[in-house]
Amino acid sequence: FRFQECSRKIVLGPCAPSSPKHFVDMAEPDYYSLIGVDRNATLHEIRSKFRAKVLAEHPDKGGDPKKFQMMNKAYNILTDQEKRRRYDSTGRAEKSAEEEFVEGFGGGRLHFEPRAKDADEKAVVSLENRIITQPASHEDGFAEWLRQRDQSSMVLTDKDFMKTHLFNSAELATKVNHSGPVQHVLGSPKTDAYGQVMGGAVQVQAKPRPLKKTIDHDEVLVRMLAVPVDDSMIYADLKKSGVCLGMTGVGRIEQAGSRIEDLRQEDAVIILPKPTKFSSEKPVGTARTLVPCNEEDVIKVPAEILEELTPEQISLTPTIVSAYIVLEQYGSKLSPGDSVLMNAAHLSASGSALLQLCKLLKLKPLCILSLPGAPKSVVKGEYGSKSAWQDADTRQASPPTVRAQYERISELLVTMGAEEVFPDAVALLRWRDRNQRMLPKLALDGIATRDSVEQLIHCVQAGDKETQILVYGHGAAQPIEVSPPLLAAWGGKINGFNIARWVHSSSANIKKLMAVMENITKLVRSNKFVCDTVLYKVGEDAISDAFSRAADPADSTQVVLIFPTLQEEQQTSKEEERKEKQRIALAQEQEAARRKEEEERDKLKNEWLNLLFSEQSVAAMSPEGPLPVTYEGGNMNSPKQLLVYIGDNPKTDNVVLKELPASLDSGIGLLSASWSEHPAGEAFAEFNLKAPEVVDGSWYLRDRIAFENSDLDMLHDVELLGRSLVETLESRLNEFGLNWSQVSIIGFGKGAGVALYAALFKLFPIPLKSMILFCPVVPFPNFLGERIQHLQASPALLKVFLVWGNRSRCTPGSYRQLLAQILRKSQYVHCTPDTIPDADHVFDSKSLGVLNQILPLCLGK
Repeated sequence: FRFQECSRKIVLGPCAPSSPKHFVDMAEPDYYSLIGVDRNATLHEIRSKFRAKVLAEHPDKGGDPKKFQMMNKAYNILTDQEKRRRYDSTGRAEKSAEEEFVEGFGGGRLHFEPRAKDADEKAVVSLENRIITQPASHEDGFAEWLRQRDQSSMVLTDKDFMKTHLFNSAELATKVNHSGPVQHVLGSPKTDAYGQVMGGAVQVQAKPRPLKKTIDHDEVLVRMLAVPVDDSMIYADLKKSGVCLGMTGVGRIEQAGSRIEDLRQEDAVIILPKPTKFSSEKPVGTARTLVPCNEEDVIKVPAEILEELTPEQISLTPTIVSAYIVLEQYGSKLSPGDSVLMNAAHLSASGSALLQLCKLLKLKPLCILSLPGAPKSVVKGEYGSKSAWQDADTRQASPPTVRAQYERISELLVTMGAEEVFPDAVALLRWRDRNQRMLPKLALDGIATRDSVEQLIHCVQAGDKETQILVYGHGAAQPIEVSPPLLAAWGGKINGFNIARWVHSSSANIKKLMAVMENITKLVRSNKFVCDTVLYKVGEDAISDAFSRAADPADSTQVVLIFPTLQEEQQTSKEEERKEKQRIALAQEQEAARRKEEEERDKLKNEWLNLLFSEQSVAAMSPEGPLPVTYEGGNMNSPKQLLVYIGDNPKTDNVVLKELPASLDSGIGLLSASWSEHPAGEAFAEFNLKAPEVVDGSWYLRDRIAFENSDLDMLHDVELLGRSLVETLESRLNEFGLNWSQVSIIGFGKGAGVALYAALFKLFPIPLKSMILFCPVVPFPNFLGERIQHLQASPALLKVFLVWGNRSRCTPGSYRQLLAQILRKSQYVHCTPDTIPDADHVFDSKSLGVLNQILPLCLGK
């Protein structure tokens, strides 16, 4: 299936559910026969006959009261020249709602009546009668100019003085009676992952928000009843989140400022602010239950309209009147039967109003129905050239769902008054070429996308025939793009229309706004005008669904937001307050329980940390045996000094250690102990030194407040391994008859950390001779420094050499500085740092070379 233009109209049968109801007026009685005169009777004959007959038919003389009443009505009609003329031509004495509307529209220029018999005689006009006479004098012309001016702008009132001069606003402010929060419809711009505004439809939510405490002397507080969801709300150009949406709506005055005289409480008003005061970026915010606004931003609704229309229908006043004024002002050159081009007839109340008004004015709308997901053929090229649209590809098929939507909406548009419906501009031009139809002189752009005006230009007559394109809709707030060569070749006018600007441009326009709505009210009453709306109540219904439906081009129903009453707001506020108190109480209980749990956990954690590396610790009470010895070298029969190596990988480390005894004195023994093969070292061995928190140094910087259970377990394992190392060496020292001052430890990585913890916490009975630590991984140096400050100082200093590989990522610079600072603060440690160039975190031949250079400093002669 593909969209194709067709020359025949889509006609709905009488059973179509979307077709409006039509009523046939009952013919009035024959008033001439009631009085007893001929149709060409003179006024004198009618009066004479009536006097004679009315006496005979008087109810006091036995006449029929109904017939007597009908005779009086017949006399009143036949003696009124205008009513008699209308009765003779139409059979009805009173005007219908359609006739009143057409006669009032644009001064009655679109009113059509059959040509009278004496029209030919009146058509002969002399040259003298055709001359337009000017005012007799300059004074008369000046007086006429003064009468045409807007008198309201020439009068300075006390309100104008208050606005332009300094005064104490606090004294004139009025306190707002409603104290609780009210529902707000808040909009936020759609953003990407980096927080940049993406444009398009806004994201909405309904939330209660507090009001300001007072209103100024020239402000009113309006209780909103209905707010239509239009493009200015859906595509608002917001720069920040949480902005209350809405530029118009209908409500009732809840409170008035101290200087307000013309408005009273419960007066119905339409909010329609000046466009210079508010913008799409900063709307007035009518989508809330209570709206404070200036007196000049509201228009009072007459009682006649209130009696006939519902609030949601009245809220559409700016939209309906906008359609009326657009046709009246910009269609002034149109005659009954002329075509009007529209591209937004299917969108909300604005398109529906334009179609129905065109039908009443006997205009023929041509509608372009563009739906999302449908293939769109675009006219591109020179204006008026067939090549711009002949080569367009229209063979692309439309999805079944889009096809069904197109057929449904097309039928509805034709029922409402559309002559033809087209999927795009190419289809319209092909239909026009095949049927030899004139292109329209007026095009109405209600979608306002980038290429909407450009497509309409190709579908209207040339500009030298007073052709116009009018942009009246907010649309998707996209810039309009038209190529200069196309615009120059066309030569027409592109105009814009804003109903708020038109209303506030003259005081007479405000009166006309309500006069138009009174005419529309009569049409609604006689079922000649339909306002199809769907209501969403703020605070109960899903507001996001309302905006999604309003933005759906396939749904022509106008979405209107209605608001809760102040009583409902108070009940909701009390309920929310009660729930908030319950939530706060529950949160306080949970917080108290969490604090208590944290206090107990912190207490247990501090007790555990204080017991670590003490005689009362679990590791001291339950040792797990000595570390296994994986290598022995040098003089292990009767050594005078003992070198002990403790590293992370015994297999690779022992290969390097085998080269060390050759450079040692004959009185030095060497052994290698393996912590990673001990049962207590299983979890410590699995700890990943390439983890991000290790590489960036945050793991090393943890203090006792940030310790987790896994950190406590690691410190316990370190203590177990340190005590097992002591147990391993103690048996060897007893065997060789040596003491702890004759022992030097060489450590690497995690093993170096275990040895340093054991030395600083004095697990060795007396200080060692020296320690050479390559890339030591010391868990939590802050905890180590905190604890050793409270230990008793030793009489002998422990010489500690720290050797770092400058390419070791698991020992970052911040950790190295922290460890060196803690060791320098210790009273019984002498620390000497060093660095191996181009060395990684590994014990290799480079490390052995540095070790041979340091050993003479440690072992002495």
